[in-house]
Amino acid sequence: MSAVVPSLRSLLIDSAALFGVVLLCALWLDRPLAMFLHEHAAALVAPARGFTDTMTRIVQPALPKWAHPLAIAIIGALLAWRGGLAWARPFWLTAAVLLATRFSVTWLKGVFERVRPHDYVAQPTLNDFFVAGHESFPSGHTAVYMGLLLPPALLLPRWRWPLLALAAICALARVAEGDHYLGDVAASTLIALLFTILLGRVLGVSFAEPRA
Repeated sequence: MSAVVPSLRSLLIDSAALFGVVLLCALWLDRPLAMFLHEHAAALVAPARGFTDTMTRIVQPALPKWAHPLAIAIIGALLAWRGGLAWARPFWLTAAVLLATRFSVTWLKGVFERVRPHDYVAQPTLNDFFVAGHESFPSGHTAVYMGLLLPPALLLPRWRWPLLALAAICALARVAEGDHYLGDVAASTLIALLFTILLGRVLGVSFAEPRA
């Protein structure tokens, strides 16, 4: 099985662009957008929360963070035994990216201690970052969606846009329901993308450069 993947250069450009989006959101856009959604899009909260709850029951049952990656890695090992490493690498990459993204995001939440949007709109005088007991940045749910869906989206061209669309909808639902800022979900997407690039190289996934 051969995978047609984006070039390393294009993935690095995408990463730099996402980093810019995260900075733009965190410094200027997030809080005005949160207040706008609170005042003008309150009707989105209930359906967005219902969608998130459904996806959580499907994707995030009450299991340790390593359980899903382990199951995916085992599937990859079985495929390697039956069909060779080329079949296994996408599963191993997904398992590794999911595990690394989830643990990194969990750690970063405790570093940045960001106030969630619904707390901000209830008390606008709260500081944005470094408020003890808060953990909005980055988004943990988005870490799962992107860690699980981004690697196969990049490796499977036929499924790329459906998988990316599903991941984006799941992430934006967290913004619509007021549990995360746009910058929070963009940060988790960036982390998943960076781990996909790094671990893809480690696992031998070829991010080919475009021909001159």
